[in-house]
Amino acid sequence: MKDMGVIARDEKQLTLIYSSNTRVGKRAYAYLKGFDKNFLGIDIAKTKVSDTQWVEIADALNIKVADLVDKKALDLDTESTNKYDANDWLKIIQKNDKALYYPIAIKGKITRQIVSSTELLEFYEVDSAGLEQSPSNDTPPDIERTTKGENFIEKNK
Repeated sequence: MKDMGVIARDEKQLTLIYSSNTRVGKRAYAYLKGFDKNFLGIDIAKTKVSDTQWVEIADALNIKVADLVDKKALDLDTESTNKYDANDWLKIIQKNDKALYYPIAIKGKITRQIVSSTELLEFYEVDSAGLEQSPSNDTPPDIERTTKGENFIEKNK
């Protein structure tokens, strides 16, 4: 039996871990605000995520803690960081919220780094059925899935 993690995982609620001090983080949060869906936004500029949670997130993404850090944004070169271990990277994330490479979305068993805000649609199982609908012609767009078992957002695996 696998140990339970410390991060709450709910199939009915999306959790977005982001930094309001990064462009991608701000956009992802704003995108979610436009939906009439339940979500929890955790802005790491205001609320700290524990080291244990960061390690759990990295494990769920199948990456190293170092891969959560945007080294270019922090102007870190690979040569100077070669000897950093997970604890060093955790300190960097804890002390600088701009270090978060991409926002993290968590819903149930799914954990993903969000490169583009539109990737959040996948968590709400939205497809393209309502694209012809628009508030400008008095027909609000459908944001409910109308197809079964199809993904319209390609993922690199």
